[in-house]
Amino acid sequence: MKKIFYIILLLTPVLTFAQKLTDSLDFYIDTNQKNNLNTRLEKQLNTFYLTSFFNLTGISNSFLYDINENYNSTLVNSTDKSIRDEHYFNLKSEYVLSNPLRIGVLASNNILSDNRKIEINSTSISNAAFFTTYSPLERIYVSPFIGYTNNRQIGENDSGLLVGFEGLVDNLGISNWNINADARYRDEDINPRKNTTRNLSFVATSLFEDNVSNTIGVKLFSARKDFYYAADTSTMHYFNINNNIQSRTESGYLIEDRLNYTHVFTFLSLDFLGRINYRTIDRNTFYKLPADKSTSAFDAKVDELKVEFESNANIVTDKFTGNLRINYSERDENNIAKPYAGQDDNFYNQASDLESQKNNTTSRGTVSFTGNYNFTKIDQLFLSLYQSKLRYDTPSAENFDDRDEVLSMVRLKYSRALTPFFTAFVNLEGTYNHVVYIFSENSSNNNVNRVIRLSSGGEYKGYNLSSTNIFEVSANYTVYDFEDLVPNYRSFSFRQLNIVDSTNLKLSRNVYIDHYGYVKLSEQGDLKWAAFSTRPIRYLEEIYTEPKLNFIISKLILSGGIRIFTLNTFTYQIKEKIPESEYFSIAPVSQITLNLNTSLYFRLYGYYEFITTNSTSKRTQISFTMQTMWNF
Repeated sequence: MKKIFYIILLLTPVLTFAQKLTDSLDFYIDTNQKNNLNTRLEKQLNTFYLTSFFNLTGISNSFLYDINENYNSTLVNSTDKSIRDEHYFNLKSEYVLSNPLRIGVLASNNILSDNRKIEINSTSISNAAFFTTYSPLERIYVSPFIGYTNNRQIGENDSGLLVGFEGLVDNLGISNWNINADARYRDEDINPRKNTTRNLSFVATSLFEDNVSNTIGVKLFSARKDFYYAADTSTMHYFNINNNIQSRTESGYLIEDRLNYTHVFTFLSLDFLGRINYRTIDRNTFYKLPADKSTSAFDAKVDELKVEFESNANIVTDKFTGNLRINYSERDENNIAKPYAGQDDNFYNQASDLESQKNNTTSRGTVSFTGNYNFTKIDQLFLSLYQSKLRYDTPSAENFDDRDEVLSMVRLKYSRALTPFFTAFVNLEGTYNHVVYIFSENSSNNNVNRVIRLSSGGEYKGYNLSSTNIFEVSANYTVYDFEDLVPNYRSFSFRQLNIVDSTNLKLSRNVYIDHYGYVKLSEQGDLKWAAFSTRPIRYLEEIYTEPKLNFIISKLILSGGIRIFTLNTFTYQIKEKIPESEYFSIAPVSQITLNLNTSLYFRLYGYYEFITTNSTSKRTQISFTMQTMWNF
């Protein structure tokens, strides 16, 4: 009873959803996380990318600490230079006063900066908080907190009190139940704005028998975010403000139940899932002109309900492994205009009609199957099937987006180990997608898309030589149902031959050559499906090759080679190909790779291109990638 009392005490304010959600908790320190640093710097054409992820967690004497950083930057160096930066930093530290009680501090700073002239081009959120963590029982944690927050957005700077608490139940066993839960209550009072979070998720798993288990999950959530946006001139003058404020509150619940039979028979396991998901999105504008005579003056609310059922069957025998999945879901969305005092009823009725036109119901059913059959130890057959039916309905007489969509996909792959060193395969894939709009207003978009892909190849693995080669032909046909009536819609085809080679040749113990390259020949054309004839309109010839010579020095690999890329395009005059454009690039390539098992990986790859366009325009360009992954 004492355990149950503590659980009720923790979960009374709110209850949450079906797995451990410690990633969503700000004040919980998970010392089981791995410490790592991942960075990547890349330049492609005139764009630079930088990403960095850092995580450091540990215990020193009575101190626990957790540092997380995520930085992303994109620079486009063109006529108008574009720079976008995102930086997320969190620092948590706790001191153990006693076995059940700890005190700690948190500091976080999130920054978004974009030099483009967009509405929200520069924002930052800085938090500093003091918190305590109390563990009334093992695997149960409660963390109340209080602090200060500063929020800057498009020139407006707001600050105020940050208060709340978090709670966690981490794999708690009671009788034959395993329980995970977390709760989050948070208020940011940054007058005139306010941000709030209310989350509760709860997951309980019971093992009735050795082969039968049931998992119940519940999630309740509510999140309010207030943000600035540029006010129009009339609103600015009337309320004496620079920016208006819109509040967006998303709330709802999710309930699911999963029943699992691991061995109905020795070869069969079954899994059943039922889920109900409801959410509402409520938008409110702070400053409204009382005499604003327009439909855009009204706020709106969206209600969405989704019901989903799913079943899985896993089959495992000596020669066959397969999975059958059946899923059916229905979703209903209602859009509601919200009245406000002083507005004319006629405009409200117009706004209600406009919002109601967005109402829709969706039903989707899918069946998928994957299977792998081993005829012998050297013969293997893989089969994949997917069938989907979507129905999209809109109750409004003014909305003509009602449509049905059927998607069918099949893949069949046969492979055989012809020798201990060489395995050959044949692969066939097909896709059929048919979209039908119900009403004549949009029926010109009705089309059928068919994709057929046939490939074959092999993989050779010898002592000094390994090579993978793939030969593939594909055809993509898109046919509009009413192209004869609508001249802007024309059926088209896209056919391609693709040859890929990846080879590694060992010259000595520490020296080897590797090569990657491909040839792509593509043709675009107008299609007459009834006669199954095409009129080619464009032809593309793409060739890429990159051989490198590699030297191994302990854990270090030094590589050098050459990179050649050509892309030639042609148009057609009757049946004759006419050159349209030529692109030729040749570049020396270098690469440095350091791999210290699982602790450190470093790679620097770059090339200096000499580019010729249409045999006249010449230029040079540098591209590179630098990547580091360090687990410590």
